[in-house]
This record gives sequence, structure tokens and C-alpha cells, in this order.
Amino acid sequence: MNKEFYKLKTSIIKALANPIRLMIVDCLRDGEKTVSQIIEALDEEQSNISKSLGILKSNGIIKDRKEGLNVFYSLKVCCMKEFFCCLDSMISENLKYQQELLNSNGEE
Repeated sequence: MNKEFYKLKTSIIKALANPIRLMIVDCLRDGEKTVSQIIEALDEEQSNISKSLGILKSNGIIKDRKEGLNVFYSLKVCCMKEFFCCLDSMISENLKYQQELLNSNGEE
């Protein structure tokens, strides 16, 4: 196993380990958006969004393109959509399991 490869994976996971950055990636699942559109969708401060966009971009999670005065952001790789679907499924399964545990404790 290549330790350096796992260090790269870790840096990507760390970049995603922030609620605002996760919300940005989730927001971009539907297609590219300007900074203004992202700020409006997430109802967050512009400085927080800009900093998060920089971290996501430097870790290869998103890309940008300029058109006139606007900068458009989008997911760099499409598999992020599947990754988020997988996370959603994991959360759903964990919640079901926790509910089953709660229900079984109530029956004793």
C-alpha cells in the first residue's frame, strides 16, 4: 500500500470535513453556480463561502471558470454526486438502526 496515496485521500476527506464545504459540494451537485448563487442558496457569509471554495478547489474537489465578471464553480469530478448519495444512504441506515434500538429498548 502506498502511504502517500492515503495521505492524499486524507487531505480530500479533511477538506470535506466541514459543514459549509459539504453544503457547497451538495449545492453544486445540480450544476455550476456563481459565488452569489452559492451564498444565496446556503445563506452564509461571503467570506466563509470564499474561504471554503478555495479549500475545495485546492484539493481538487471543485473547479472554476470565469465568464466576464462572474466566476462559476462546479464539481471537478462527477463521482462526488454518487459519494453524496452514498453518504445519504449511510445516514439513513444509521438512523433506521438507531430507531430499531430505541424501539427494542421500549419493548423490554
